[in-house]
Amino acid sequence: MALGAAAENLISAAKSLGLDLSSWNFCAPGPDDVFIHGSLAEHLETDGFPENPTWKRRHTNRLPYVPEISSHVLPELEACHVGQAKVNAITGAEIKTLAAWVRQASEVRFQTREVNEWFASSLRYGNALQDLIEGLNVKTLALPPGGVGLLKLMSNWNRMQWLNRFKVYKLFASIEAINFQKTPLVIAIYGPSEKASIFEAGRCLQKVWLKVTELGLSAHPYYVVADLLGRIESGGVPLQCMRQAENIKMQVHEKFGKNRTLHCLMRVGIPAGKIEFSGRLPIDEIMCKASIRS
Repeated sequence: MALGAAAENLISAAKSLGLDLSSWNFCAPGPDDVFIHGSLAEHLETDGFPENPTWKRRHTNRLPYVPEISSHVLPELEACHVGQAKVNAITGAEIKTLAAWVRQASEVRFQTREVNEWFASSLRYGNALQDLIEGLNVKTLALPPGGVGLLKLMSNWNRMQWLNRFKVYKLFASIEAINFQKTPLVIAIYGPSEKASIFEAGRCLQKVWLKVTELGLSAHPYYVVADLLGRIESGGVPLQCMRQAENIKMQVHEKFGKNRTLHCLMRVGIPAGKIEFSGRLPIDEIMCKASIRS
């Protein structure tokens, strides 16, 4: 999915440069790890390239949204499908069903050591610039009073495991789902689970996100349900959670089709207040150093 999102960014940049993409090929990486094939013109006209392109303004808003959203954005976002990766714009009472998926999947997540430790290690509590660039700064989260203390409490797995004997995982999962349920619009990206479709889902996710940004809206992706579905297939779900996980999988198949999976959920809306933006890693920290084939 990450490579698909990167490909969509490159497509957006190439279009801004006026490149003809008809001969280019964007696909899931093969044995050589190449996922983009194409030819660059010898001379590129870069004068028209925007100084602040959409992909630089794209952001995650984990804070609350206003309860209304214009209905005209729904078809614009649903038109962002790529290949077999489809977009479903969901409003109204149906959001409660998806919020229940998020809550139930989060309950499993907070009982899964690997995911819990990964989440805890990503949290940042400081105000230094680096704390806003690396990891997940708690300032960007919509936490209830005492929420920071709760996060610190669950950051140690042995402590969390002990607390889970009193079903504390249900409290954390409810906090996770509460803002999701209040959103005016949820975008579901779904499709087959094959490698090629996952790549297309990454492109689709980024395409939706860029369109959301163009429309002056914010988005907050929720991957917890998609992650759980993947863990069912890889055997990464705790035994005591398997029945709950399989029930979520059954509901996903009922809604999107037996041969389809959910790649991501996104809540979308107009920010209700000031957004705390996360920083961006320097380009040399995320780019792979590799030889360029002519």
